[in-house]
Amino acid sequence: MFSKWIRTWYSALLQPFLDFIARLGVSPNAVTIASLIVVTAAGILIAFERPAWAAGILLLGGILDGIDGALAAQTGVKSQFGAFLDSICDHCGDFVVYMGLVWLYLQNGTVVEVMLIFVALFASVFGSHVRSRAGMVGVDVKTIGLFTRAERILVIVFGLWTGKTTLALWVLAIFNSFSMLQRVIYMVRASVKREKSLPAEETI
Repeated sequence: MFSKWIRTWYSALLQPFLDFIARLGVSPNAVTIASLIVVTAAGILIAFERPAWAAGILLLGGILDGIDGALAAQTGVKSQFGAFLDSICDHCGDFVVYMGLVWLYLQNGTVVEVMLIFVALFASVFGSHVRSRAGMVGVDVKTIGLFTRAERILVIVFGLWTGKTTLALWVLAIFNSFSMLQRVIYMVRASVKREKSLPAEETI
């Protein structure tokens, strides 16, 4: 995943900023909520056909979303609620951005782009659902899948900045779906492997 490569350098690049907000007493949950607010603003700007502004603000929202976990680790305040809040805010933010795109294309009377948006959104949500259900049975698929939220945000930002939003939607629809299938296949294989090992374990 491209996001893995990003994390190898942005954490060091943003460390001074993390130190600064940690000294101010800013909580990771506050950063998560701030990220949602910023991403929501980007979605609204998309709907009102302000792509350049939307791209910049969406990128900022993505950066904030990427540092809340690092801040939690640095300040030692990781919690299950924080992870829950982060997941909920991510989905709400994605929804607002996609709805901004839907509104934009509905105003222009296009159909293909609207269908691509729904395919991309469904694949994204379904992939998260697979991750959640897999986690309930002890299978971690967090790192499985070519596209994560970081890649999705970067693709949308690229499309908005370059005016190639339709191309970005094709990329999202295809690679979100591919990532979803990767998680499903990984889960099926893990389940089959586990079931095959059960008889041997029971005879011990």
